[in-house]
Amino acid sequence: MMAAVRTEVVDAIEAFIRDGSLWDADHLRAIIDRLEAEQRDHDDQFSGQLARFLSSIHMRMQVAEVPPRLAVDIEGIVYPRLWKVMEAVRDGLPDGELRTRIEVMKRRLSRLFAEER
Repeated sequence: MMAAVRTEVVDAIEAFIRDGSLWDADHLRAIIDRLEAEQRDHDDQFSGQLARFLSSIHMRMQVAEVPPRLAVDIEGIVYPRLWKVMEAVRDGLPDGELRTRIEVMKRRLSRLFAEER
């Protein structure tokens, strides 16, 4: 069984979303670092998965400017899916449900990046 995501981490993710920090490279890097630290310091594999998910967006931002249409599509995946993950943690849903929500989020983003022309 994986370590549970701590409430403080969910609060940090919520603040990140509320602040609209997805397209701010420094803020994005900061939340990724926070999630990676959670994985390392608390054996929280879910936070590690979220860090890798957000890292893929950070890497895409470094490759080239994200076109407005792609940015809207990414936001359409990131924001609602992160809310679903936070909801699962706060509601105490089983690890399997949390894992599923993270996997769906990762698959949708991967598909979007694969379809980018």
